[in-house]
Parts: sequence; structure tokens; C-alpha cells
Amino acid sequence: MKNPKVALISLGCTKNLVDSEKILGRLAQWGASFCQEPEAADVLIINTCGFVKAAKEESVETILQMARLKDARLKKLIVTGCLAERYQEELTRDIPEIDHVVGLENFNQVAEFSGLKKGGKTCPERSEWNGCQEDSRIRLTPRHYSYLKVSEGCNNPCSYCSIPSIRGPFKSRSMEEVLGEARGLVSSGTKEINLIAQDSTLYGIDLYGRKRLHELLQRLSEVDDLRWIRLLYTHPAHFYPALIKEVASNEKVVKYLDLPTQHINDKILSRMGRGVNRGDIEGLIKRLREEVSGLFLRSTVIVGFPGEGEEEFQELLDFLEETAFERLGAFTYSREEGTTAAGLGGHVSEKIKKKRLGEVMSLQQGLAFRENARRVGKEIEVLVEEVGATLAVAQNKRAGASPAPTLQLGYGRSYGDAPEVDGNVKLEGSNLMTGEFRRALVTTWEGYNLVARCLD
Repeated sequence: MKNPKVALISLGCTKNLVDSEKILGRLAQWGASFCQEPEAADVLIINTCGFVKAAKEESVETILQMARLKDARLKKLIVTGCLAERYQEELTRDIPEIDHVVGLENFNQVAEFSGLKKGGKTCPERSEWNGCQEDSRIRLTPRHYSYLKVSEGCNNPCSYCSIPSIRGPFKSRSMEEVLGEARGLVSSGTKEINLIAQDSTLYGIDLYGRKRLHELLQRLSEVDDLRWIRLLYTHPAHFYPALIKEVASNEKVVKYLDLPTQHINDKILSRMGRGVNRGDIEGLIKRLREEVSGLFLRSTVIVGFPGEGEEEFQELLDFLEETAFERLGAFTYSREEGTTAAGLGGHVSEKIKKKRLGEVMSLQQGLAFRENARRVGKEIEVLVEEVGATLAVAQNKRAGASPAPTLQLGYGRSYGDAPEVDGNVKLEGSNLMTGEFRRALVTTWEGYNLVARCLD
């Protein structure tokens, strides 16, 4: 195939998104031309998720939908990612429209199977991939923010999770490699870096014999023109004093932590294999809020885990109300084959799981609205993400006067809002530009979002 047009669909988490960006980056090194619409592609790559039932269903539905394009222009359909790693034989057998199923350890084959040619050679010859830059990425996020993966895999024995069997053991990237990628991202316009991993708090333990995330944060803060560093995917069992101190004192590290607790009942936490109990979690939260001024805490919880009765669920509800996380995600337990939890007794019906999920989200909605009301009248810094309609053009009729500024409506985020998962700020101001930071006064709130007026 000569000069095929390539399209890519990325499903699942931000870690998968980074993988997709790197696949595109490597294809670009071999001269690939890209298109956004699958219908216009000669080669379509689907980077799948296989973490929980809903994600697997979405991946399969997407593959089946895109397979119909083989009746038109599409010449090759390539499936990669977690679903491909986990169900390679089944996908190959059951969906014959798929040309290649590529596991996580063989991302290089995506380019090989795409049929790209450069200098008369088919892309890529295996030995030549050693020279490809790990930080070569084609960004799928807006230019002003990026995700930066600090490790691969996971060693945590969470009984409900299939990630270790899919992505393998925990493996930190070297500090210099991470810093090099960060510098490249910033040089291309990134103002906010979001650190991601299966467990970011363990960073360095395998490479250096000790946890060094605090040192990585300090080194990242030395990168010129980087404004915000956000820490995602932490684990309550692996926080340590030096990390808390660095988060509290480093001006570039936003005072926002993603801290999945998953539950609070000791029996459920033990069954989950989380390595912490209620006292550990509450003690950590107390310390974080005491030592990190202005902290926004985001957590996630799982409802309907095997053995969760009404008493255990009520304990979770009470904890969420007392703790009042500024941000919260909640999910129903998904029974995954091959996991320890799948074999536990006491499974909860889907009806009860959905009911409990609704109760958690209803409670959190009230807490979130209360938090937004508390912020009215406060000054915040907003990273502008979108510039919308012109609201008004002021008239200045004085002879020789400069034109009055144009009032615009835009949208952005405060440091308390992670991209894609939290709310945003509706912003009124003049001369708004995507990717800039503006000081603003919160005037009101609408649902999960704030409304603010620029002060500069």
C-alpha cells in the first residue's frame, strides 16, 4: 500500500491515550499521513481498553462498527491495547475483519502492519526502532496540557484488578527520560503536566531502591515555562513524608491530589487487598489537609464489592459525608475473570449496585455544590481552554480614544479541576487566549461549574 492514510481511535484511560500518542508519533517518523475520520482512512488503528466489563463492551462495539468500513475504503483494521493483550486469540477468531491484533509489548508492529514505506524499506525494521525517540508523540490533547507517564505496570495486589496481568509488573521510567519528555512537551506549548501511572507514589522504588517521586516533582519544577504539575493516580498505602512536604512547598505542584480510597470499611478494604485500613486512610487525609494549604482531594470508590452489605455501605456513605472530598468518582464493582475477587463469596446484585451508586453520587452532588458556593467571591487563577462567543463590544465615542475591549465568553479550569474528569470555569473577559492563565473573581456557580469574571 503506497502512502496509506492512517486514523486512530483511542479508548479507555489517559495511560492508553499516551500510548496512542506515541504510536502516532512513531508512525509519523516513517512519513505516515493522518486523517481524523475513520471513513477516510486506508488503515484504522483502534487502541482498546479491557479493564472492566463496560470498557470491554465499548471496545468490542467500536471494533464491530469500524469493521463495516472494510466494505468501503478501509484496507486494514489493526487492534491494539489492553483488550488485544488480554483476548488476542478470541478477537482473531471471532472478528475476521481484523487484520492484525497487536499486544502491549509489540506496539512497534502497529507501524509494521500499517504498510508504511520509507526509503524503499517497509516500516519498521525491528533494529531501527531502537533509534526512535520514546518521547516522540503526536498530541491528542489540547496543546496547553499533557499527560506524562512515569511508569508502566503495577505490583499492587488489588483483588478486583486485572491490570497487573495485562500490563505486567511495575516498572519506573528513568528520571532523565521523564524529564526529557517533559521538556519536549513544554517546548511544544504545554503549560500543565499531569503525571500518570498505575501507582505514581511508588515511582523509583524499582530503579533506585527507594521512592523518588518527590525528587521528580522537584526536578520537573525546574523546567522553564511549565506552570502546573498535577499528581494523579496516587495510592494511600504509599505516601511518605518527603512527598507530602514537596507537594506542600513546591509552587508549581498544584494543591490537588488524586487519592483513590476505593472503600473505607476494614473488611472490604482487606478483601480488596488495598494494604490499608480505615485508620490509615483517615490519618493520611488528616495529615494532607493539615500540611497542604488549599488542598483539593479527589477520590474514587467502588460500590457493590463482594461482601458489601447495608452496614458496610452505610459506613462508606457516612465517611464520604464526613470527609467531603472536593472531587469524587464512583463505580460499581465489575467481576473480572482471573481476579481474586471474582472467586469471593457475597456478590451483590446489579440492581443493588446501581442503587448504591446513585446514593453515592447524589450525596457527592450536594457536597460539590456546597464547595462551589463556598468559592463565590474568591479570586482564582484560570487556565483558559476555550474561547467562545463575543458577548459585547463596548462603544467609546471620545475623539482619539483607543478602541474599547471586546468582552468574550470562554471556558477554563482552576487548579482544583483536573482535565476531563472535573468541572470547569465559565469565564468572562477581554482578549482571552487559549493556553493562557488569567486571574478571575468567582461570581456564581452553575451545577458542577464555576462562573468567573477576569480581573486582568
